[in-house]
Amino acid sequence: MKTFDILARLVVALCIVMSPGLFAQDNGDGLQIYWIDVEGGSATLLVTPAGEAVLMDAGWNREDQRDARRIEAAMADAGAADIDYFIASHFHGDHVGGTPAIAQRVSIGQFLDHGDSVESETERGRPAWEAYLSAAQEKRRTVRPGDTVNLTGVEFTIVVSDREIIEGGTGTNPHCGGPMAPEDFGENSRSIGYRVTVGEFEFLDLGDITVDIQQAAACPINRLGVVDLIQVPHHAQGVAAELLWALEPTVAVSNNGATKGGRADDLAVVQGIPGLDGFWQVHHATASSAGLNAPPQMTANLTEDNDQGHWIKATVDADGTNYTIINGRNGYSQTYATK
Repeated sequence: MKTFDILARLVVALCIVMSPGLFAQDNGDGLQIYWIDVEGGSATLLVTPAGEAVLMDAGWNREDQRDARRIEAAMADAGAADIDYFIASHFHGDHVGGTPAIAQRVSIGQFLDHGDSVESETERGRPAWEAYLSAAQEKRRTVRPGDTVNLTGVEFTIVVSDREIIEGGTGTNPHCGGPMAPEDFGENSRSIGYRVTVGEFEFLDLGDITVDIQQAAACPINRLGVVDLIQVPHHAQGVAAELLWALEPTVAVSNNGATKGGRADDLAVVQGIPGLDGFWQVHHATASSAGLNAPPQMTANLTEDNDQGHWIKATVDADGTNYTIINGRNGYSQTYATK
């Protein structure tokens, strides 16, 4: 073997060993989805086959810009340099507090939101609203159910926004009939939610949508159909069985923190989804039993690792026939067939 070839192989080997993306997988021309650990907040990144990036939420406002740096790391892993669309699911500090930081670090094409904050005059709501406005400025666009986002090779549809729900659905949902939750008119209830379709594959992210809006989307008719993959709403601290069970996802991912979200009763609803084949968590929830949490190999951050910022990642085949979920902490993965 030539000396050049030996040196080249050594360089490649060293890059693999030293790379922080050791467990990253090349998905070829498929969709990539990252659930980024922002310690109890939310940040979900999608990168399309064409390299377009959509980020929903940016975590907390921190002086060290921890969450923005974690988002950048996921973008680098996915091969994305810029964010084409930033979606503010709603205006709470754990979702949009970090918006100025990420906007300082990368270029953002357009900001999508549900309209002005309904909590902008409250002590909690004002800082989040002002943080978002300082980043979005003249690039804002308000979206409603049925609106689409122009992406290559991916269908991206807004299904909920500002307490409104997309029309559709047929038949009566058999999971309805129980007590209905009281109406909630705060920011959580106004969350944007979207559905992404690649071939037959469907992914649903409903932000922090409240139980009353979840029930309205499910009863008496399930307006959102069935999906393959779902991000558990509201950090798994307020979920409606009527909706989650009707959606029948094969895989659910919960972006809860170690001590925020992941409540026992809500995780029990998730674990009870008919046909659920895989449950993954960004954090082990300390308030719930081991039996309700995802298994350790399917949990990105265990209690003792809650400052490491490991992500959960999905890669979808270009034709949407299969998708793989991978744990960024240990490289454990499972592949699932689309319905």
